Amino acid sequence: MDLTKLVKAIFDYDPDGPNIHHLMAVHGYSRLIAQMEMVDEHTLFITEAAAYLHDIGCKISKEKYGNSQPQHQEEEDPAIARQLLAPLNLPAQDVERICFIIGHHHTYKAIDGMDFQILAEADYIVNLMEGYCKKESIPEMNRNIFKTRTGKYLLEQMFIKSKR
Repeated sequence: MDLTKLVKAIFDYDPDGPNIHHLMAVHGYSRLIAQMEMVDEHTLFITEAAAYLHDIGCKISKEKYGNSQPQHQEEEDPAIARQLLAPLNLPAQDVERICFIIGHHHTYKAIDGMDFQILAEADYIVNLMEGYCKKESIPEMNRNIFKTRTGKYLLEQMFIKSKR
């Protein structure tokens, strides 16, 4: 399924440049990891949709709570995602899976599938690049959270070997 309508709806909902840049970067790494891990087309679709939507609750979190802390994002993401996904007429189980992933994307102990795993790794890589995660967390994340061969490779190349 083509996700361009979803992306347009996201841009219309929250045209904030830094937020759009972040979601596009997370999507890019998610897609790369998924393809290098050779996931099936359905898993790729769920991963990409979740990557696009994973921070959709930031706008309303800032309005309601004055910030977009992870717990607020996870709370707000699913309801907005459901609204944006509705025009795509996806199977209910796909909508629920996407909403579960984005509603827990900072809760690493909730990772329960390759789609979620890939999103968590991609989001962490981008958050490191953007300065939202401390570099001191890299060894622990590499040991305890990163599971894909590709995610570990990217983390190593970009942050461990390069000493970035």
